[in-house]
Amino acid sequence: MSTKPKAQKPLWSHCNECGQETLHKVVKLIRKSRDYDDDQYSVSVGSNWRILQCCGCQEVSMSRTDWCSEDDPHDPAVPTYFPPRVSRRKPDWLVRGDAPSYQGLLDEVYTALHADSRRLAMMGARAVIDKAIAKLVGDQGTFTQGVDALEKAGLIGQLDKPLIVAAFDAGSASMHRGHQPTPYSLSTVIDIVERVVHAEVLAEKAKELAAATPPRPPRLPRTTKQKNTQKKGEK
Repeated sequence: MSTKPKAQKPLWSHCNECGQETLHKVVKLIRKSRDYDDDQYSVSVGSNWRILQCCGCQEVSMSRTDWCSEDDPHDPAVPTYFPPRVSRRKPDWLVRGDAPSYQGLLDEVYTALHADSRRLAMMGARAVIDKAIAKLVGDQGTFTQGVDALEKAGLIGQLDKPLIVAAFDAGSASMHRGHQPTPYSLSTVIDIVERVVHAEVLAEKAKELAAATPPRPPRLPRTTKQKNTQKKGEK
């Protein structure tokens, strides 16, 4: 007599589509295990695979949790998700491909973010700033001279300059001194990098908008009759 598999309770998990933790239905659970015996004692290892579906937006994902019979029960295993859980959404202008010069580099930065590889993400953020300087004002020899050139060219304001310097210094600390940034400080740096690139994107969009906007028709000179009519109306 066959028995139906026991229904799995819904669980809370981060949903990439909703951008937050939501309740997920366990659509399918697959357990894979193997026993090892060395004539003294046996050890079991395995993986639990779950196909999950968000109860809100219906987005589907999969998780894998590796376990061992020798694991500490008070230290539960952390699941690996497919696709990786998104810690920060890409801005709409990047998703649309409005920044082709930076697309590949920024894609890798966000991949590092989602994998919680904070040092790599910080180094990538610094590389984006380097690229922006080289693209806008050319190679100036040093970073400081590059930022000064951006300011002289009117491409950044006085408030932008310390932000860019702070982001670059944070990236340098990760690259040269092995500094591990906190999630909050890394998020701040990504905010700054997005602002720098988006400002360039908006500048290009403004040029396209101006080129596509039809010019205002020239004002026709007023005739003598129109002038006299206006004067009578004033009286």
